Amino acid sequence: MGAVCTEVFCLLLWAAEPTQLALHLPLLLFLLANVLGNMGLFVTTSPSIKGVMLSEGAVGQGWEYCYTCQSHMPPRCHHCYTCNVCVLRRDHHCVLLGQCVGYHNYRYFLCLLLHGWVALLYASLLNADNFMALLHEGVTLHSIVLLLMPWLMLLTGQVSTSTFVYAFMADTCVVSFLFCSGFLFLHVLLILHGQTTREWLGESRCYDLGWRRNLQEALGDRWHLVWLCPLLASPLPGNGVAFESRAPHTEPSAKPVIF
Repeated sequence: MGAVCTEVFCLLLWAAEPTQLALHLPLLLFLLANVLGNMGLFVTTSPSIKGVMLSEGAVGQGWEYCYTCQSHMPPRCHHCYTCNVCVLRRDHHCVLLGQCVGYHNYRYFLCLLLHGWVALLYASLLNADNFMALLHEGVTLHSIVLLLMPWLMLLTGQVSTSTFVYAFMADTCVVSFLFCSGFLFLHVLLILHGQTTREWLGESRCYDLGWRRNLQEALGDRWHLVWLCPLLASPLPGNGVAFESRAPHTEPSAKPVIF
């Protein structure tokens, strides 16, 4: 998102015509609001079992016991040794934001990925002319080193500061876009199949209830609208403790809590 802001305010707004500003500025503000909003709600929404009433009578198949938290864990709940807490329907720990992705904040994580992907695509398209200008002499050793190691070219005096800025922005946008694309593609597949990353690695699909039900389970009743605004209410159908399974007898066997 920082790449988009730099593109618009340092490059686009500096040379754009009023009609271009009228087209680009609303999109920038929409993306900025959604990225920052989803990021803030993702970090501040706890996915852990803290404050969740776990009935002792409900303990059964698929439940485990966490000796660190000294608490029973419902199915799909796992302990995170980074957060030092058990997380409901834990997917993974996001090292970039320092928060676990779990049942209660998965919506914000996915929407953050989606809007981040659009923002990076947007910035890459804005950078296309600058990218092509760097290759005006064709694909040469100079242009390859400039795109791969712009800092080296700047420190050795091979390029001007403005050329370095264009090359650095092009690198950042393209590499970040490719990384975000892969991560978004993976999580779209996971959500459509009703899986977490852990279940995908274990090839378990016992919670796959069909793509529409899977979207509703992960994003809430208004799953088709959550991308519009992070503040839009979309109640989750469950509580993160009990999950409907298409085949109860195929429930994944209990495994040691290792991460």
